[in-house]
Amino acid sequence: MNLNKHFYRQHPVISVIVATVLLLLLLKITAPGKSSDMKVLPQTRVQLFTVVQKDITVKETLMGRLKPSRNSLLHAEVSAQVIKRLIEPGDLVQKDQVLLQLDARDYKNQVDNARAQLQIEQAGVLRDQQLFKLAQKNRELQQKEVRRQQRLLKKSLTSVVKLDSTRQRLAQLQVDEARLDFSVKSSAARLASKRSLLERAERNLEHCQLKSPWAGKVNRVQVQAGDYVTPAQFVVELVDDQHLEFSLSIRGEVAHRMSLGLPVTVILDGKKVSGRIIAIQTDPDRETFTHEVRVSLPVGTGFAGQMVKAEIQLPTLPRMLVIPATALIYEDGKRFVMRFSNGKLNRIEVETGVRVGNDQVILKGLSVGEKIVMRDVASLSDGQNVKVTEAKRLD
Repeated sequence: MNLNKHFYRQHPVISVIVATVLLLLLLKITAPGKSSDMKVLPQTRVQLFTVVQKDITVKETLMGRLKPSRNSLLHAEVSAQVIKRLIEPGDLVQKDQVLLQLDARDYKNQVDNARAQLQIEQAGVLRDQQLFKLAQKNRELQQKEVRRQQRLLKKSLTSVVKLDSTRQRLAQLQVDEARLDFSVKSSAARLASKRSLLERAERNLEHCQLKSPWAGKVNRVQVQAGDYVTPAQFVVELVDDQHLEFSLSIRGEVAHRMSLGLPVTVILDGKKVSGRIIAIQTDPDRETFTHEVRVSLPVGTGFAGQMVKAEIQLPTLPRMLVIPATALIYEDGKRFVMRFSNGKLNRIEVETGVRVGNDQVILKGLSVGEKIVMRDVASLSDGQNVKVTEAKRLD
């Protein structure tokens, strides 16, 4: 043994060769046999459905809360102190009924002043009209005097000084006549200005009584007697609790098929009543992309704040192409399906219509009788070989 160790130390090349041979023998012993087979992955199994035509009835069932169809927030239109509060929440009021009485003394003084200013202006107009007529006559007489002085001067019966004085007097009369002429011609505008001031003062005086714009019920009163109110300040809320309505948020594909006046079945307290659509929002909400639809109820139905269920049924869509909604693939705002043909899948873009439950209407891209993958389509690829497990029609 010691001789062998000494031999290998003296011949290192031989040592490397021996180690290599031993390693090759070990790899050959442990290597798999040539007859071992590679495992083959099984084909993806898919479930197919046949595209069919069927009549589609769109029926939406939604919840809403009743609210008054009319709601007015009444504001003060003048600055004044509240003298009397004539109503309380819950009171029924008639149109033009006085709700609040404001201190009107300052506004009455403004009316009296504006009326006096108008009367003074009217008297001034009559005065100027009479003065204008007199000014015209004086100017005509002075013109005759100037012509007479000119004739006398030619005969040396008067002086140049006298003629110039006569002409100066004529010029002054012409100025006075022009001033009165302007005053008469602008009198209509001045009178209109004074009348508008009077009318504004009268309106302000009238606004010292806050009146109901229509018959309804008082919901809130925000001021007390003695409070000082200012223009645009909210003071009274008026509602019409006899005419109620509610709002619904409708999907775009359903809302665009609705029309004003469309009947709506409304269920409240277990009873069915007939409502109708009175408003449809054209541009959808920027966040939910739904359209607001307002539904009115018959007079005296329900109460404000009550929850109701609405059933909206649209006209039947005849013979529409229908597939399961689970067959759609959504990508970049587009919609695709996996069509099966000759053992392979083809990715086809489609245009969709309304969806009712799991039934999805197809407008373009497919034909009756074609087969598509029903579900689990997100993991499939175009051109993929698949194995069919079941074929079924949508009925």
